[in-house]
Amino acid sequence: MRQYGVIAVGYNRPKSLKRLLNALNQADYQNHKITLIISLDYAGHDEILTAAHEFIWEHGKKIVNACPERLGLKNHILKCGDYMAAYSLDAVAVFEDDIMPSPAFFNYMRQAVEYYESDMRIAGISLYTHLWNVNSEKPFYPMTGGSDIFFLQFAQSWGQIWMKKQWSEFKAWYQYHSESFSQAEGVPFNVCHWKDSSWLKYHIRYCVETNKYFVYPYEALCTNFTDMGEHHAYSTSLFQVPLQTDSKKKYRLISLTEAPVVYDAFFENTKIAQNINLPDQELCIDIYGTKQNASGKKYWLTTHNADYQIVKTYGLKLRPHELNIIFNIEGSEIKLYHTEGTRKNPKNPYEFYKCYDYYFRISHCTWKDLLRYLIDKFKIRLK
Repeated sequence: MRQYGVIAVGYNRPKSLKRLLNALNQADYQNHKITLIISLDYAGHDEILTAAHEFIWEHGKKIVNACPERLGLKNHILKCGDYMAAYSLDAVAVFEDDIMPSPAFFNYMRQAVEYYESDMRIAGISLYTHLWNVNSEKPFYPMTGGSDIFFLQFAQSWGQIWMKKQWSEFKAWYQYHSESFSQAEGVPFNVCHWKDSSWLKYHIRYCVETNKYFVYPYEALCTNFTDMGEHHAYSTSLFQVPLQTDSKKKYRLISLTEAPVVYDAFFENTKIAQNINLPDQELCIDIYGTKQNASGKKYWLTTHNADYQIVKTYGLKLRPHELNIIFNIEGSEIKLYHTEGTRKNPKNPYEFYKCYDYYFRISHCTWKDLLRYLIDKFKIRLK
């Protein structure tokens, strides 16, 4: 019988930790005994430690691990992964203290672990789902594909499930690559330049370099309060997402081999090459425009203006944006370039406006909305 655990990660936000622990107590664990590990980095005061010890866990064994000295976020989270081996757990759900789990998260966790635990192409399972592309600072609408999940080559830190074998493989990779982090092919530029305290950028790079993916639900099983703390100068609702709350739902899961919807680390749908009859290895998919160049590929599908031969253009009307290619929508915002040889192309400033309006709906927002977006764009950073 599989042994499941839940890890609540805290540092110096006792109110946030209490909110998380109370939400975990209210979840439906379907009569399973769950080991709760409250892992606290050293904060220099007793309030958070008192909150952890006084909390009454109603669903199994409770363990409080308090570090006697400051580890820092990266080392603390990596230590949390090792709890699986220490406490004989097959899988753990990990929540930092500003995350709010759905009461139904364990139902999804149990089904997803049973389905994916033997597939070493899966690096982990996300409980959160992105509605915002953190690389391009634009909305993200994952395309549906006949199941309740999709695959994204972007590891998760805002509520995630780790499985023992997959974690051990990542940890071995990390120990070999932990000394430095430089720009890497296939890893978004902004990820490569996250703070040294980030552990997530290593997990993302691991997924890219080893061609592994995270499983993401279309309906999130947790959300993010983004409380003020080490990585956030102030609280924001930018990363709040709707929660799925049906604890009896039977999920439609699918293997990576069969999946019609697979996204790379740039949140680009790698499956649309087949819709324009081009080999995957010859096409750089860059609709968000964050790859900056064609990455040595013969063809480049992008919203960038570039001086290459334009093979075909598409509009930017439907959502998700890849549907414009699939349904061959007329327009000029998305361009398919042939990159062998240069050609001077006229620039149309109106295209920039149409792209901006598509992603941010500027015709319907006030100056306050725009100001709020700019503040979030330049001050909020992922862990």
